[in-house]
Amino acid sequence: MANTGATDVANTIEKKVSTLLTKTLIQESVGLAVNGVWDRSNEVGPGMDRLDMIELAELAIQSVDETGAAMTPQTLVPSAAQLLLDQHEAIPFAITEKGLLQSKIALVSNTIENGVRTMAAAVDDAIFAEAVVAAGTTNTVAGTDALDEILACKEQFDGDNVPRMGRAIIGSPVWIRRLLGTNNVIRANEFGNNEAIKMGRLTSVYGFDIFESSSSDVPADGFIAMGQEAVAFARQKALTFREQFFVLNQKTDYALVHLYGVKSTAASNKRIFNFDPV
Repeated sequence: MANTGATDVANTIEKKVSTLLTKTLIQESVGLAVNGVWDRSNEVGPGMDRLDMIELAELAIQSVDETGAAMTPQTLVPSAAQLLLDQHEAIPFAITEKGLLQSKIALVSNTIENGVRTMAAAVDDAIFAEAVVAAGTTNTVAGTDALDEILACKEQFDGDNVPRMGRAIIGSPVWIRRLLGTNNVIRANEFGNNEAIKMGRLTSVYGFDIFESSSSDVPADGFIAMGQEAVAFARQKALTFREQFFVLNQKTDYALVHLYGVKSTAASNKRIFNFDPV
């Protein structure tokens, strides 16, 4: 049924846009697709702007003395670190009553989605910037080719006992071009299983899911590698969609608000590898 008035159109915009906002954010963000990003958003309650942060720790292995000598118990001390939801962004816009009557709802929602894509890029920037700062290893020496550089990362992760499951590499477009130009790399969209492409990944090499990002925080000629739960991310449940009607101005003001935060799970994180060749 056609929309016959300003109220009908406004309600339709809110219902349609609210449904698409979070979907667009998840689809467009590379960082949120990486297993190394630990999404703790389900722990954020109404009004919360921080979470107690669990940092990575490791219990030392001790030899068992069969003569009866006691081992030394190790005390688990919760960290006092916190994940702050300190990234606060909004997209404000207004639609006049005349505009509501004459505009196509699809045009309005598509314009808003484009703004959400920019928000998704900001989320990626925050995640990758935190990863670079907290990387336990930064390698500035280029290998003979992209496969050699991935292998160096794998050896580092193996030596640091980083979990083999959930490893991922986020490469710059320049580095991805080098990787896909290597004849030994089987492109998942041309040969074999194309499941990686369906999941938003480019391919899988040496146990790493390979992603591409144009974020300025990813090394221009290199990549960032992450193991499981390397970086924690949290946001208020989703983007909030707020509106206020001004009768005398004959318009409705809207705001899409996003509150989120990112923090590495360790100060010098062995589960993060930064490849930034000189």
